[in-house]
Amino acid sequence: MVVAAIDAGTTGVRCFIFELTGKVLGIGREPWDYTTPIDLEIAKEFDPEYFWYLTCKVTKTAIKTSGVKSSDISAVATTSQRHGCVFINKDGKEVYAGPNIDARGAMTQYIIEEALGEEYHEITGCWPPLMFSPARLSWFEEEEPEIFESVAHILPLNDWITYKLGNIFVTDPSAGSGTGFMDIRTGEWSDEVAEAVNIDTNILPEIRETGTVVGEVTTEAHKACGLPKGLPIAQGGADTHCALLASDAKSGEIAVVAGSTAPVMMIIDDLYCDPTQKIWTGCHMIPGQWVLESNATLTGAYLEWVVRLLCERAKDPENCRRTTFDHLDEILVDIPPGSNETFATLGPSIMNCQQITDVKQAKMVFPQPALPQVVPLNSARMIHAVLENIAYAVKGNCVQLEAYRKASCFKTIGGMTQSKVWPDMLANVLGHSVKTPLQPEGSLLGAAICAARGADHYPKLIDATKAMVQWKSPSNPDDRADLYKSYFSKWSSMFCEGE
Repeated sequence: MVVAAIDAGTTGVRCFIFELTGKVLGIGREPWDYTTPIDLEIAKEFDPEYFWYLTCKVTKTAIKTSGVKSSDISAVATTSQRHGCVFINKDGKEVYAGPNIDARGAMTQYIIEEALGEEYHEITGCWPPLMFSPARLSWFEEEEPEIFESVAHILPLNDWITYKLGNIFVTDPSAGSGTGFMDIRTGEWSDEVAEAVNIDTNILPEIRETGTVVGEVTTEAHKACGLPKGLPIAQGGADTHCALLASDAKSGEIAVVAGSTAPVMMIIDDLYCDPTQKIWTGCHMIPGQWVLESNATLTGAYLEWVVRLLCERAKDPENCRRTTFDHLDEILVDIPPGSNETFATLGPSIMNCQQITDVKQAKMVFPQPALPQVVPLNSARMIHAVLENIAYAVKGNCVQLEAYRKASCFKTIGGMTQSKVWPDMLANVLGHSVKTPLQPEGSLLGAAICAARGADHYPKLIDATKAMVQWKSPSNPDDRADLYKSYFSKWSSMFCEGE
């Protein structure tokens, strides 16, 4: 038997077919993009009909490439980017669909601030309000009241896909707490937040336990996506939290989800909200646990940007980009810590929600090739410095989390772990051993774990995790770790300059 996992990411949608050992049999993926409404440059939207078509396309492709019969699939679960949401009217039609980068809530977050002030952070663990659904909903009340009045359901993106598959309105604690409507102290919807934005909590989905069966694939979804009619749909969750499952993260451990962004997350057993409001707290998938998050923001996306920039004038830029990433370990193998005294503060940062809208000026410092003994900057050393920049930012966020609790273990998962240079560098920058799962696609493996649990292949999520997560050899610090102590100090001085 196999399970299906669907991931609605920021840049595209994917479906993987997994064996119960965590091995991938089939893959379907398609990129997608967003539109900007006229006269509203900070806003982003998407066409739900087209996104549903792409979701069905990747699902059919994954089934086809897996070589298994659709009848061999025992369950499906979904995951997605956090903070995106879809509004649905009483007739089941989408009246708004927006990704996590839709910032229209910046214009109406004052409504939350005036109604609840700092209590909003205490209730939801979220700050600033502009990033979350309540402020976005308030924008529609002010600017497009006809849409606001028509909203009968609000769903996170992965739960919207679940709705399309099974005609059900459900969510889990991880995706639910990412909406900005959940009281993380109780795991229920907050009446105070709902009242502040003039809605009733009955338009919010039913909160279900992650990994439990919440419905089955309808006839319409079967025809559109190729999944069997009546296939059990297991409750999935937020992509980052699925990645925690896929790295078998336990209480007190720090897991770095190193993809386009780099959430740095620690599972905790006792609720804690940072009184300085620098970091987030959210509900975990496991009952009685929460997640502290100190996010390094855009990381892998900046590495991608730098490589594209360096390949811009190549005869075949796309082939140059692919070749660079395919051979990254070879390209960077002989570059020493400090990248021959080259430093970058480019994108990645140490999380401070009070300053989340402040974008620091990017800096790059490298020695002038004025003397024969100076090693001049080249593309490899520039890439290495950018990668070190990411590792330094991750360490700064780890330090911020460890102010609450000393980490017992460090793990990393995500696209950046496909290169061995990343976990090795992180181990040296942190000065600690780093464990890396064999499967880098943490969100999809986590969703597959939810599906496997829902299909009763395993009695608990933790049992599915033990069976489906395989490991690479750990990365251990070596003689470079001492050098990185001083280089991290120099980077920190650059990062904090002007504060």
